Amino acid sequence: MHWRDKRAQKDQADKLEHVYSNRDGLNRRAFGLFPQPKERKPERIDLSNNVNYSMFLVGLEGQEETTCVRLISPQRKVRAAMLILRGRVLGCVYGRDNEGQCLGQEAYQKLTAEMLAGDVIVDAYKIDDKTAIAASAMFHGETFAAPSTMKPSEIFHFSLNHLLESKMPGTIIITEQEATKAVLYTFKGKIHGLFSFQDGWLEPIQQEAEKILQNSANYSVQASKLLCANIFELKEFTFSMTGLAERAATVRQSLGLTSELAKLGEKSKDSLQKALNESREHKEAKAPPKEWKLGMDI
Repeated sequence: MHWRDKRAQKDQADKLEHVYSNRDGLNRRAFGLFPQPKERKPERIDLSNNVNYSMFLVGLEGQEETTCVRLISPQRKVRAAMLILRGRVLGCVYGRDNEGQCLGQEAYQKLTAEMLAGDVIVDAYKIDDKTAIAASAMFHGETFAAPSTMKPSEIFHFSLNHLLESKMPGTIIITEQEATKAVLYTFKGKIHGLFSFQDGWLEPIQQEAEKILQNSANYSVQASKLLCANIFELKEFTFSMTGLAERAATVRQSLGLTSELAKLGEKSKDSLQKALNESREHKEAKAPPKEWKLGMDI
């Protein structure tokens, strides 16, 4: 039983490595646009029947991990991936052969449903916050609409200079033959990362990107800029994996509102009591003493 499990694990690992390998140096899958692991192989590859994915997701959210999670199902021809920033989903894509792709929370619902199946392969690996934030420009950023008169090289240089000068997070995708060849990430006025699907992670300098352009034929360039000034603005584009964070925030808000209402009520009560006392004292001081009468007042 032990050897059979080990063999099954190796078979799935080989499949995963084959799926993510790009021997021609091009990536034709949408979920390949997610930041790639620094190592050649993912940090963890798990058989779906060996993992409690509910605990897996709770752990990622509770520990506030910045991670990429990727999933494939060879039998159902499903591929999905999600980008997680500090325990919250920042981007998600789900695709199935002969069906359209979906993004965001709809994709996440389908991805988590696939995790319950018995033949999926899942890998997860940590990435740094800067790469995750820059990569999110592809989902939540503003795309540069280049004039038709601009050449691809001009689009690249204009986009890169603008991202560096504006110091905004962003990505520049270099495509060839309608497939992704390389992705450049910018953060705070610097080139933070450069990934080539042929050579892996390269030194994050403009000269390396120029070499990719020089070795590309009929390439095109797409640039996106994230219009968020800080992490708090970016949080508006994220959502909880388990829903626990939203419920906790609702409870905190409710408790805070209850506390404020209690304080306001106590304050109002004190003010009302004070006003009543002042009014009674005023009346007792001004009004003449009442006369005693026998029988009913008329």
